[in-house]
Amino acid sequence: MSVKDTPFFEHLDTNYAPTEEELPALRNIIQGNEEILTDLDAQIRALTDVRNARADFVQRHFALLSPLKRLTDDVLSILFLALLDHPDNRHAKMSNAHPAVVLSHVCRRWRQLALDTASLWTTLRIHLPVLPQVYPYGARSANPHMAAHSPLVELTRRWEKEVEKILTMTSVWLERSKECTLTIDLLATDVTSQERILSTLTIDLHAPNVAPQFHTHHLTAVEDMSPKADTSGLTALIEAICDASRRWKVATLRLSTTRFTSIDSPFRRIFTLAEDDVPLLQDLTFSVDASFGIHPEEESLIPPHRETGMLGGRSLHSVSLGTICVDINTLPIRWEQLTDIQFNGYIHAYTPDVFPGGTGHGLSFDCTQALNLLRLCPRLVNCDLSLVPYSRPLESFGTVSLPHLKSLTLRYSVPGMKFISCLQAPSLRKLVLPNFLDTGIPNEHAAESPESSLIAWLEAYGHQLTEIQFNVSSLTPAGLRSVMNLLPHIKTLRLDHNGDGASFPPTPNGDQVLPMPAMVDELFLGQFIEREDQGNDEPRGPLWCPLLESIRFPRRGGTTFTEQDLLEFVAARRRMHSEGKAGQLREVTVMFGILQEGDLMAQLEEMGIDVEGLTLEVSMLGLGGSRIDGTRIFSQSLKCYHDMQPSSEDLKSTNAETSREEKDPRRVADPAKQIYHPGILALHALVPLRPLLPELVATVQEVVNERHEQNEEEKRIKEEKRRKKKERKVKKTGKKGKRGVHGLGTTASPEATSIELPTSETVP
Repeated sequence: MSVKDTPFFEHLDTNYAPTEEELPALRNIIQGNEEILTDLDAQIRALTDVRNARADFVQRHFALLSPLKRLTDDVLSILFLALLDHPDNRHAKMSNAHPAVVLSHVCRRWRQLALDTASLWTTLRIHLPVLPQVYPYGARSANPHMAAHSPLVELTRRWEKEVEKILTMTSVWLERSKECTLTIDLLATDVTSQERILSTLTIDLHAPNVAPQFHTHHLTAVEDMSPKADTSGLTALIEAICDASRRWKVATLRLSTTRFTSIDSPFRRIFTLAEDDVPLLQDLTFSVDASFGIHPEEESLIPPHRETGMLGGRSLHSVSLGTICVDINTLPIRWEQLTDIQFNGYIHAYTPDVFPGGTGHGLSFDCTQALNLLRLCPRLVNCDLSLVPYSRPLESFGTVSLPHLKSLTLRYSVPGMKFISCLQAPSLRKLVLPNFLDTGIPNEHAAESPESSLIAWLEAYGHQLTEIQFNVSSLTPAGLRSVMNLLPHIKTLRLDHNGDGASFPPTPNGDQVLPMPAMVDELFLGQFIEREDQGNDEPRGPLWCPLLESIRFPRRGGTTFTEQDLLEFVAARRRMHSEGKAGQLREVTVMFGILQEGDLMAQLEEMGIDVEGLTLEVSMLGLGGSRIDGTRIFSQSLKCYHDMQPSSEDLKSTNAETSREEKDPRRVADPAKQIYHPGILALHALVPLRPLLPELVATVQEVVNERHEQNEEEKRIKEEKRRKKKERKVKKTGKKGKRGVHGLGTTASPEATSIELPTSETVP
């Protein structure tokens, strides 16, 4: 029907008011056309249903063509493991959002395969929330999710529930991992001390001959109003982890305590593990933060110490220790078998012995102790040591040979020529000397400056290094040039500045005038590239780092070049590579002090520079950064999630199994069924799929992401229903209950608290 067919055509879209005689005709026209619209809507719905049914029919048949359906269980389990090893998933915590859990919720086959693949469940990342406590200066909590004004009793109860959830989740992971070796990452705080003590250490840098002062404050019963927490869940969690210690392969234990002793600590089981309890342990990171519970006369009671048996594990070859309070040589470590070591020094590092004229007997990890330690470890490959600043002069010392040492990191101090002459490291390839210290601190013992020490290191090992990191602010302009000229084979260059890390505040040093530190400017960049002869007679040094592939400029301070200077540097190095004159620059990291608006990657392309494989990470001081990746990745998205839609039979089976598991969270697959271990998987089946492996892993990731979104939506709907139900209940009763905390007065109800303790998901 055309609009022109209506007798009111000339009045449409005008201000015309119909007469009384015209109203019945208008109503008849409207009624007749409304009936037609109703019929049309019905036809549209019918056609839509037909169209949806046809589309579903096609989609279900198309799903049969999915390549994932044709993969064998061995290959599919390898894809699951590859997904778990993806950088986005390596630090996933145990929850329903964990990739292994989501994989088990896709379809019946994937669920059974995920439960049978024990290696999916071998990483236990347990980061316990910190219990809020009240100190003399008010309520404080190390957990940002807890509000200081919230009822402490309620928060304590919620903390206990959170620990119970983590305990349940840990039990599920331990059972599903079967007999596979485990990776443990435990971060926990001891919350059950009966008497809390605040200890502070005061050091006067302007009076270095004065011994550090300890100030201890014992909280009274009135001051300490923190409710006592039930730590049975925490103790059971530690017991469950330690019961599986015979399967530990990698363990990261970062513990914090306020106790003087470890006798009644929930961590006592960890502290008392013997070497026979960890027969498979190869990599151990052990740190006990007891800075508020250390007393000079009882410090040996806090581990690690000579009674910490797991340090003597027979398979242990990598050890990382936080600050300790006993002589490191007394630890029961099998030094001769270590290949990797990291040591952060002693808790009492700044004792009178460290400073000039000191008469104390505190521990200090200086150059002499470092050489003694290195001599005990002839198989070292990677070494990271924190030396005390300005240690005593090195006495006569024999040769320390480390034929396998490839990476050496020495923090807070750059040892001089005597140290270097004692060390033989023919395989050294990486040298890290951050030295974040202020050169204004008095130093009567230092025979060499940090600059001369760094140059001495490079004169001895610069020709064999491929990676180096050093502090620019400790060098003069001439010293920086000398350093760069000694690095002919460097591929990775990391430049630091005192602004990058913690440094001491400046202190007076008599009438001494400190030299101007070196700067990373446009002249510095110019030494990395070839420039046309500009007609001056200025001598030009050799090309710096002709093999350079990666460079990180100081993140804060020390750089004065502009964005245009950086652009010319990158473009010139890329051109030199295309001409065969230099290595290919692949990665550049820089932080500018002022806002830069240019798109460096686009400008490079406009200049005709090939940016394939180039990554620029540019950030602004205080504004964060962005990573610009120029690598072209030609991949074809398979879009297989809808192809993997399970059948109604699969859905019924999966839902029934999930329901049973929610009732019994410790339920695992039938042990009589086949178990897929990485060592017996058919790796040869992946050979023909090698070109497609990234796409297959991406497809599995897509399935995981979409399933996770569905889970989140379902959870949101449940929360909405729960909220509406609560509102109806409140409306029906007409009031909300308020709870009071004894000793703290009336407080808001838990529902009114805006900040809550983070909770784990229900057991998968």
